[in-house]
Amino acid sequence: MSMIMNICGFLIATHQYPDPTLEYFYRQYYGCYIRTVERSTPTLHSPLEIAMIVPQQQHWWPVFTIDQAQSPSFKRIIEQGIKPGIILPDQHFSFRQYFKLKKAVEQGAIPIAIYQVEQPNYFAARATFSTALGLRPLMALVQSGWDENLISQPSGSYLIQTQLNAALPLPAREIKYQQQYFYNTNIYTGFEAGYQVVINPPSDAPLMNIKYPQMGIQWKLNGINYQSSVDGIDTSILGYLFIVLSVVIIPLDFIFATNYPNILSTFGSSISWLSLFLGGILLLLLIAAIIRKVRANASN
Repeated sequence: MSMIMNICGFLIATHQYPDPTLEYFYRQYYGCYIRTVERSTPTLHSPLEIAMIVPQQQHWWPVFTIDQAQSPSFKRIIEQGIKPGIILPDQHFSFRQYFKLKKAVEQGAIPIAIYQVEQPNYFAARATFSTALGLRPLMALVQSGWDENLISQPSGSYLIQTQLNAALPLPAREIKYQQQYFYNTNIYTGFEAGYQVVINPPSDAPLMNIKYPQMGIQWKLNGINYQSSVDGIDTSILGYLFIVLSVVIIPLDFIFATNYPNILSTFGSSISWLSLFLGGILLLLLIAAIIRKVRANASN
């Protein structure tokens, strides 16, 4: 059942009342208090129109999905010296997709990993492997929309995709909360006032008022902290070693078509990987020594 809320004089129909954090963002960035209205009215506005409540100069930043990585719109933006975002697939991707992503990143695109609030370890594993593949993410995309639990997640920049289910979107501003940044993100439906991240903009989109969001994201995997920023990846010595060793599983992932973050969680910690790696080397050396000894005895 929907409810009607008065937001800065706009009557908005939504399915639920916003959580305290989202309500705080509206007060902080729009200067609006949210109040429920008991009586219905024929003049109702869509939640997507809220960006027009408090007009502000329009700024935006383009982001592309992998299927649009070499589209006319993407190429036009790259040719203009603009660095767009590129969304990394949430599931297993093929060699062809990998090289497509790698090419986009080499052209200047900025990797963005999909984040699920209920599965932070999945994101951490995927981000670590993406780093090993040369696709180190600098931001996270939350496709399911705003979730108050995001404020308890690691610091960094989160793109919050607006849902078309009559839920209140984030204010169209650069939202800073403690060590986190949140950005209103939409699939292109036209430009609104304020600041938005736009997914797959058309090839004729005006390339003015481009504004980059803050870059950087943190994650923790097997007790190791990783900080990804425009300057590179910052972690412990064991963390760097784990990134290097994680490349070992990538060919197996492609061969068996298994989701590589799940492989990581199955086989355990970085110490287990190190032991497996060193054990494999020792086993190969032992086999080589046995073969040489057998050949030497045969020749005698």
